[in-house]
Amino acid sequence: MKRFIAIFMLLVPALCVAATKEIKTVTFKSNLHCENCVKKVVENISFVKGVKDLDVSLERQEIVVKYDAAKTDVKTLAKEINDLGYKAVEKQKEIARQEIAAPVKR
Repeated sequence: MKRFIAIFMLLVPALCVAATKEIKTVTFKSNLHCENCVKKVVENISFVKGVKDLDVSLERQEIVVKYDAAKTDVKTLAKEINDLGYKAVEKQKEIARQEIAAPVKR
């Protein structure tokens, strides 16, 4: 019984640390041309440290990445996509640029 309690006491902090993972999602606009582009991104970005899930859409020209913020960040993910030869513009930043560039209607 003492052994069980000791093991339990060691596992509780480990479970608490694992529960505090911060999973984030980022959407990049990209310049994917064909299914081979999609395959190339999936086969490479899936293995970047911290990537939990990946959705690459040729139709929407988007790459959606769920990642562990403790292991990677948006800048690193964008660099990895750029290194494959594709642009990776964070979707929120692209929207902000469009709003700035749009003429003000009065």
